[in-house]
Amino acid sequence: MNKTHKYFCDLCPKKKNSDIFCSFDKARDYDNHLESSKHLNYCKLIEKDSESILCKICKKKFSKKGYEIHKERNERLWNVLQLINNDYLTCNRFQWSKYDRHFNSFQAMIDHRSNPAVKSMAELKKYKISTLHHATNKHSYLKKFDDKTMDEKLNMIEEEEELYEDKWGERPQLLMCVLCEKYENEEKKYTIKHLNKWNMEECDCKEED
Repeated sequence: MNKTHKYFCDLCPKKKNSDIFCSFDKARDYDNHLESSKHLNYCKLIEKDSESILCKICKKKFSKKGYEIHKERNERLWNVLQLINNDYLTCNRFQWSKYDRHFNSFQAMIDHRSNPAVKSMAELKKYKISTLHHATNKHSYLKKFDDKTMDEKLNMIEEEEELYEDKWGERPQLLMCVLCEKYENEEKKYTIKHLNKWNMEECDCKEED
């Protein structure tokens, strides 16, 4: 899968009998695909397939191979949907709200939201914040962006993230525990101090025997 792609169709293989399914970088390309004869024909074939599998989350049917790919990409999301209150999240839509960025994986979305340099678009709109503050007070500065487009706002946030990484170093690459929503630091690769700088708490769940 192309790492820049974040819109997925788990119904349509790129080529007949291929194990690689269609994915796209831009929403408009994905929307065009959904209206294409190729996609509509595959929808009909899957609907008639007695071995097709229904996803209980998005209520779509998939071929056996398509469902395997669908499950692999979305299983972590499925595991936490019942623990969080969010009606916008669903299969292959790794986007916290319609005001936030769309990511290529559930983990990428979680990492972004837990970054202290980031404020979600939903919060910006809800509280009508008209300035963007850098995450650290020592290096804080104000940027007015009420008149900016959504893309311009997102670019500004990405610049804030880069500045934060320059100051604190690499963001710890850890998985989130589905039980406590803290981060699994099993090999103690990162110190508590390093995690705290990124506003990340270490998981302390004990494994059951």
